Amino acid sequence: MRAIVYRGVKEVELKEVEKPTVKDDSVIIRVNACAICGTDAKAYTFGIASIKPPVTLGHEFVGTITEAGKHVKGFVPGDRVTMATTIPCGKCAMCRKTLFNLCMDKLPVGTYINGAFAEYLEVPIRGIDHGNLMKVPDDLSDEDGSICEPLGCVINGQNIARVGFPDTVVVIGGGPLGLLHAETAKARGAVKTILIERLKKRFEMDRKFNIDRVICSEYEDPEKTVLEFTGGLGADVVINAAPSTEAVKLAFKLVSKGGRLSLFASVPKDNACVNIDANQIHYGQISVFGASDSTAENHFDAMKLLASGKISTKLLITHTFKLEDFFRGLEVFIKGEALKVVIKP
Repeated sequence: MRAIVYRGVKEVELKEVEKPTVKDDSVIIRVNACAICGTDAKAYTFGIASIKPPVTLGHEFVGTITEAGKHVKGFVPGDRVTMATTIPCGKCAMCRKTLFNLCMDKLPVGTYINGAFAEYLEVPIRGIDHGNLMKVPDDLSDEDGSICEPLGCVINGQNIARVGFPDTVVVIGGGPLGLLHAETAKARGAVKTILIERLKKRFEMDRKFNIDRVICSEYEDPEKTVLEFTGGLGADVVINAAPSTEAVKLAFKLVSKGGRLSLFASVPKDNACVNIDANQIHYGQISVFGASDSTAENHFDAMKLLASGKISTKLLITHTFKLEDFFRGLEVFIKGEALKVVIKP
């Protein structure tokens, strides 16, 4: 079968590999759709310390089970499935706290075990027993279902930051995850949503979404505009979905007293330190949260939210490519010419 195999920075190729063989306690899935993630682009461009090459990339997927081992319960060939692709051990200190996304012995699909930019992939028993594999409802398309994984990460972050009515929410970064944050905030009851994007190309795409105010920092000062929009108060919740320390600094300028700040995006490890005014946090009673990855519960909630039609997947998924055109899809994603790119093996 064909697969996109990662061997190192800029060392990625489409090649013929051996098709996985079903075991008594595993399932084989034919991949119907797999979306390109910022993690895939980061691995290709800069590398990721936790990645274990050679490995097939891809973790935002929907597929159809073609084979199920004799010990597998609850799944049969023909089931259409998606997956929360950080598989926990269920035993470590983090898992005992139900922080399965922070598992100390996790098996991430697409970075540690083979992923879904391939015609087929195998899901081991651990991914089945811990509830990571789940059936997709008939009214959710393959393409839309591939958005479950990133949306699950968004839901995790917004659960932690307690986003809801009557919040004014600012999201920094108008890429796919930033847009998912803005639309999810609305779905959770936020009264006003504001999105800040730097790239003009993405700004033109972002302004088509159901967001109260979209700001392009090339055209206007985001700090001034947000303060004007909020009557000088700042936002109840600021979510940084842009991978830069400058965006983190901006986030602290936009949050109101008594507000919450979510550091959702990672920043470059060689430039990860930011000077913070501790008195702003102290006197302003500002809560600062981290958010990383998602759990199977988040993934299931994402599937329900997508099925509700409250997320604009038709606007979000801008490009679809065959597996042999993966590198074209990766190029438009990295250049910011696309929002979500879906590969259909």
